[in-house]
Amino acid sequence: MNCADIGQAFGLTCTQLGDGLVYLESPIAIAFDGNLIGAYVQDIGRGRVRISDNADTLFNAMAIGVVPSLPRGKRLAAIAQQYQVSLSEAGELFTACDVEQAGFYLARFIEAAAFLSQACEQWQPAVESKFERVVGNALKAAFPGELKRNFEVRGASGHQLKFQFALNTESDAPQIIQAIGAQGDQPNWPSVYHTLGKMLDLKNAIPMARRVVVLQAAEAQEVSKAATALSECASVLVFSTAEQLAADLRQAA
Repeated sequence: MNCADIGQAFGLTCTQLGDGLVYLESPIAIAFDGNLIGAYVQDIGRGRVRISDNADTLFNAMAIGVVPSLPRGKRLAAIAQQYQVSLSEAGELFTACDVEQAGFYLARFIEAAAFLSQACEQWQPAVESKFERVVGNALKAAFPGELKRNFEVRGASGHQLKFQFALNTESDAPQIIQAIGAQGDQPNWPSVYHTLGKMLDLKNAIPMARRVVVLQAAEAQEVSKAATALSECASVLVFSTAEQLAADLRQAA
């Protein structure tokens, strides 16, 4: 298999790993960590290929704290089956097909991986970051009795979405707030991509909802990039003080 030909044919980034083995990377991100979904495609002879994630999707889910169980395994296997893909007992997402059908099955494989990751995201244990605590304390002080934590709402995709904070939840235009901390001198990019996906889903489901992302201050150029990406689906605030955050949210209300 020639990487250049395969990458051009499927519109994916291709890396040649060995004779008859390539890795294709899609532009679609895993829900729980922001990494891009990829597939190992191996020539198994007789005009057929095998497509696999090498169990990376579920291994990475466990690495962030998702605990496997028999009911969860059955649910994930059912999701995979909907897209004509199999999930092995070892956690490998895979399928095999004729070379001529590789494009069709690659698309189904990527869809399956995306929906598996969304299911795993719901099982990810909540770990409150220091910045999330700062924002939470600021909101609690500024909006006593109004603040809701871990607010859940159904997105346009049909999936249940969870957001860190919400205000005015009984109104037709609730204010949904997500805080994104920094890693070193730049925003936590996996959280940026994750939040972008959730906010777009929320926007399509409840257009009247006021969507706000609060970024922790970091290197200006990197913060600007994150704000630009998020601006398609939310108002973006860069945290400076608790008082300024409260004032900005009241102005946005």
